[in-house]
Amino acid sequence: WSQKYGVKKGDEMEVEENGNKIVISTEKNYETEKVELDVTGLGLMTQRCVHALYKKGADEIKLIFNHPELIEAVQNALGKEAVGFEITEQGTDYCVIKHVSGELQDFDPVLRRTFLLLISMADGSLEAIQKRNFSALRSISLLEEANNRLTTSCRRFINKVGYSDPRKAGPLYYILEDMENLADHYKYICNYLYKLKDKDIKISKDVIDIYIKTNEMLRNFYELFYKFDKNKLVAIGENRKEIMQKAFSLFEKSKKPMDIIITHNLLIIMQKIFCFLGPYLIINL
Repeated sequence: WSQKYGVKKGDEMEVEENGNKIVISTEKNYETEKVELDVTGLGLMTQRCVHALYKKGADEIKLIFNHPELIEAVQNALGKEAVGFEITEQGTDYCVIKHVSGELQDFDPVLRRTFLLLISMADGSLEAIQKRNFSALRSISLLEEANNRLTTSCRRFINKVGYSDPRKAGPLYYILEDMENLADHYKYICNYLYKLKDKDIKISKDVIDIYIKTNEMLRNFYELFYKFDKNKLVAIGENRKEIMQKAFSLFEKSKKPMDIIITHNLLIIMQKIFCFLGPYLIINL
């Protein structure tokens, strides 16, 4: 261990009590992790694989492929989420990607920024819809890419560096995974309505009510996450019940595809927020 992390006589170490364990740590950098992967035949899934290796904590990735066109998929993967990764070497059937800058140093502030960005996306999209400013939804949908970068960096941190309390690492990773998915569904709503901006868009009051309740549920969880409150915990359960009743009632009576599409995405958002409670309670009880 001391050789792996370059610990020498005279170096300062951190010693932390953690239940029945004593954790000794160093500020030394982790050993560079190198990975080789053949992405031939993966097509669009190439991006997913690059993102997975990034989140896993790899510092250098050699990708082998049989079509030079795949390099474009790799470049797209780096630009959107893999912060600090660059192509440093490229041939006709391979490329090498290295982490060259921008390693996350402080996890907790970035996690809070991710929450606030998600809330901004939720509230901003609702406000644009209420004011019928559908052109604004395009820029709001782009916040999803920022959300991806933040959640990806946080997941890389957990896998590569770890969390101060190892028992919280798994639950936090689960929450981060679905924070990315929440942003996806807000993006789907934004992009769907943006494409219809030049048409006579009429969204029912019931859908707006469900949108308001869903966003309220998200904010309640954010506040609960940073300060335990039994009332907010109960409120999230009540939000879920109310949203489900309103949504199912709308599905039964509505004949407007627009209302159904928006409500479907809001239901997914609502359920994912509710499912945050499982890992959250593990962390806090």
